[in-house]
Amino acid sequence: MDTTILEIPTELLDAARITPDEAKRELAIRLYQLHKLNDKQAAELAGDPKAVESLAWSNAETGHFDLDEFLDWASHDLKTPLNSVIGFTKVVLKGIDGPINETQETDLNTAFIAGQRTLALVSYLVEIARLNKGQMPPTKKEFDVSEFLTETLNRWKSANTSKPLNVEMNINNPTFVLDKSHLKQIVSHLLTLASLRVTEGSVTISASDSDESLNVRIQSNGSKAIDKSEMDSAMIMFIATSMIKLHGGQMDDPQETDDGLLLMFSLPR
Repeated sequence: MDTTILEIPTELLDAARITPDEAKRELAIRLYQLHKLNDKQAAELAGDPKAVESLAWSNAETGHFDLDEFLDWASHDLKTPLNSVIGFTKVVLKGIDGPINETQETDLNTAFIAGQRTLALVSYLVEIARLNKGQMPPTKKEFDVSEFLTETLNRWKSANTSKPLNVEMNINNPTFVLDKSHLKQIVSHLLTLASLRVTEGSVTISASDSDESLNVRIQSNGSKAIDKSEMDSAMIMFIATSMIKLHGGQMDDPQETDDGLLLMFSLPR
């Protein structure tokens, strides 16, 4: 097998407090996590046949399972089978594999919806794990918030056709320095949270600005849902609030109303 020599200044290894062998092992593990190498290739690069096996366990002596670590590197393997279930269920529902009767359609729709929700929960767990590990620091850039919010809201509308979305935009100076991906996740997650509180009705988002901040208000109105989806709500709130805090912003406590949920947050300009 051909080899490539990679030179790393000793000063960098000293600063990272790792040896050359440890640096090689960390590189192998990271390439495996990114699905650039399979487990055999990663073991060869690390010079340790058990390098990949050790990922899931942080304390072999006590048998402690590091869930954050596991969710981070195993996210692809967790989502792939769910995506297959959802995808093939959708194929059958469309009649591509042949006609189905009304009872089968009802059952498949139930499975399809359950699969989508499970995939969303797995995605939330992965985001929480990465936030816990400090792996989602904001990358801030200057951009037009009005244009970006409009694009984000249109995408949410397309994916959530059962809940009409009303938009009230009153931004005079749209130039902000924020992390686009974080803002998209914050807004999308909170819209989803508000929509979960009503079975029939709509969601309204209002965005305005001041000299110091972007201010967003999200309100759902309709028939109040009996099931509050506590697990979904807890995870969504943690993710959104954490990202807002990473920007130095403020998330108000959610307010339950007679016909929905009110959410408000602000991000510094």
